[in-house]
Amino acid sequence: MIFNLRRWRQAACVIGLFVVLAAEAVEDNRVIAVIVPAQAVLAPDIHADELGLIFWRKKLYASHGQALHPVNLHSEHPLRLKFSQLVLHSTPRSQVNYWNGLYFHGVQPPYTVQSEEAMIRYVAETDGAIGYIDACHVDERIKPLFWLTPSKLTSELPALRCDSAN
Repeated sequence: MIFNLRRWRQAACVIGLFVVLAAEAVEDNRVIAVIVPAQAVLAPDIHADELGLIFWRKKLYASHGQALHPVNLHSEHPLRLKFSQLVLHSTPRSQVNYWNGLYFHGVQPPYTVQSEEAMIRYVAETDGAIGYIDACHVDERIKPLFWLTPSKLTSELPALRCDSAN
């Protein structure tokens, strides 16, 4: 009886692991929309090759002089992890020393919000803001500049698979 209970527990753990890995695989295939305010007056002019520089705070102004205000999701958010890996080629955890070093030079890291809805609101209401959300959550308050797929950053809308789970 004890032997069967152990085997059942082991099987449950293996099944649970597969469920978690499957959820992470679905998460990794989501398309990220890099967003700016929908109003043309508030939206900065940004090129794809500048995106990393903006989030590293090495590019502080758009070409016409507007201050840029990058914003991140919190450090444990799956989209933040994916964005950091694909655009900044690092993880939020590995960025801590970088930001600590710049703090004494007066350079602040990007503002951080707790949810995609907070990201949308901040970007929509802030001149020069730039952020990112799940592409399935784009609405009229913001304008997508780029799309970040698992393989590339593009300005052309990729095929999206949005369902109620996103």
